[in-house]
Amino acid sequence: MPRYRKKPLAQLEHGTRIYAPSAGETRYRVVTTDPTSGERIFVKCAAEEQARAKARELEQFVAQWAPIRDRPEEGPRTVERLAASYLADHVAGLSVLYGERQERLLRTWILPRIGARTVTAWTSAESAAVLAAVRQAGRSDALIQDVGATMRSLVTHARRLRWLTSQSENPMWMVRYAKQASVQGTSSLYVPRANLPTEAECGSLFEAMECLGHGRWAIAMRLLYRSGLRWGELTALQAGDIEIEPVRVVHVRRAVEPGSGGPATIKKPKNGKVRTTIFPKSQVTELQETVDDALTRGGPTALLFSSPSGGIMRRSTFQRIWVLAADAAGWPMTTPLQRSAGYGERNRGWRWTGAARWSPHDLRHVAACWMLFDLGLDAAVVADKLGHADAAFTIRRYIGVRGDADAAATALSDAW
Repeated sequence: MPRYRKKPLAQLEHGTRIYAPSAGETRYRVVTTDPTSGERIFVKCAAEEQARAKARELEQFVAQWAPIRDRPEEGPRTVERLAASYLADHVAGLSVLYGERQERLLRTWILPRIGARTVTAWTSAESAAVLAAVRQAGRSDALIQDVGATMRSLVTHARRLRWLTSQSENPMWMVRYAKQASVQGTSSLYVPRANLPTEAECGSLFEAMECLGHGRWAIAMRLLYRSGLRWGELTALQAGDIEIEPVRVVHVRRAVEPGSGGPATIKKPKNGKVRTTIFPKSQVTELQETVDDALTRGGPTALLFSSPSGGIMRRSTFQRIWVLAADAAGWPMTTPLQRSAGYGERNRGWRWTGAARWSPHDLRHVAACWMLFDLGLDAAVVADKLGHADAAFTIRRYIGVRGDADAAATALSDAW
């Protein structure tokens, strides 16, 4: 007669099981297998809490010494295979833009150098060499950090798949890729206000947009540089999202998700944070006119800042408006404004190309500094208005050593 096996009360990742008391046994039982000897480990506990604590202890032991279970029929476990699994299992559930960026970083910088290496043979020296190649190419600190973070994510995914264990060599051990702050008390994420456009430069940009016939987008950029909206949130705004009485707020309920080779879609804002943000009284008149126009065109769900055809405005299309206005406003240009080559006898299909020193996202940084230092709002309030995950990020991002710290401290200590 076959022996009846009771269903475990709980089973942990590496096979450790907890059994509840039964008619033949009044205590809790914790059962697992020693990965080094193959012997069965059996522990009895008087209470469930004790059993769970013992199970976690045994689970740590098993996880530490459990060998990697290779499957020869699947082929060698290379970094390239790991990257494919990472994109399919983890990145696929995130935003399209994030997935495209991760795929681009892997394809451009990581896989050409270490893609053929097996995961267990991948060393920290090879990881450092990947980052060195990015530096030698003259790329930005932000890109170096993105490449390093992607490799770190690959290592985490390999441990999740059990392609690496705690006994395996860590391919990112002692590999530094985050930019180090050069000033004591300042985070490496710090955005100095001096590196952003001034109030006068922002005003010149908005005036240039109006002169070029893009008054609606001048209003949009003025709203962005005071509300701190992201581009996807700005272009997803509807007529019903602007509230003027009794308080002046923008309801951030959705954001545009660019399609990968297809149409854009609407999703929740970043971090899933549906929130409100603010705008100054000076913008009430122009925003009310914009809302009234949108209500007339399509009601409360009409887009405030749409494309010429009334649909979602693509960032690539707006970039042409931005670069023309930035050049007309006298902004520093990292790539000179020029007209691209067209085609055919009439030279059709040309467009304006170039790049300004600052992007629309820099206006979001200006808004953050305005809220923190001009309005004097608490960092927690500013984090809520910007949609940051927590106030600590806001502080690291924008609050650092400003002005002459020695002179300020000396003045404050004169009376002591």
